[in-house]
Amino acid sequence: MLGSAAGVLLNGCRSTPPPAPKPTTPEQARYLESRERMLKRFGRPGFELVVDAMDGQEFLGVEFSPEDAKYPFYQKGGQRLQTQTQMVLSQPVPERVRVVWRDSSAREFVQGVGGRYAGNIIGDEIIEVGTRIPQALIDDLKRDPRGNLRLKFRMSEQGTLVGWDIERRPGFDPKKRDEYGEAVYVAPAHSFAGGDFREAKILDGKPVRKGWYLDKRTGRKIETDY
Repeated sequence: MLGSAAGVLLNGCRSTPPPAPKPTTPEQARYLESRERMLKRFGRPGFELVVDAMDGQEFLGVEFSPEDAKYPFYQKGGQRLQTQTQMVLSQPVPERVRVVWRDSSAREFVQGVGGRYAGNIIGDEIIEVGTRIPQALIDDLKRDPRGNLRLKFRMSEQGTLVGWDIERRPGFDPKKRDEYGEAVYVAPAHSFAGGDFREAKILDGKPVRKGWYLDKRTGRKIETDY
């Protein structure tokens, strides 16, 4: 149900974005140039964002922003595996993402800015994202747009991991209704999974397909139950 609604919402968000404003600073100019490169590469804005963290680790005052952008596209007071977030965004796929976390989740109000995290930054990294997505995945979405590009981030003390895939629901028909008048549920199918990790497939509380991640120190692929 929720996944189907997200797919409909995402398809609805894939309209041509308004012309970008003229840059006023060098940072803004770099951001707008990056944004245009990604729009040209992917052909349309919009993706589903999935964020969690390695089991047993927690990150406070988290913000994700396109590199050189003024505002974040994702914020979380406390990011853990159990506080996974899934959300649909209508903006272009970011070329690079700045990930920041702090020593607390406390917030403060700044005149002219609004609320923001007040803790000291203890983690700050720039991650390649849009340039890593395989062209074959992009071509497949263009061929059959009835699917969502998912960008997945798993925060880790070794450095944030990035993954991606296409989510589709084969056979889903919004006109088909169950006895309660709701759209008939169709389980998602994923293709083109890649990147630094892949989450486990869980059924009835048990992993039916192991997850994995690439250890950044050794390069080894390590299996997980989540």
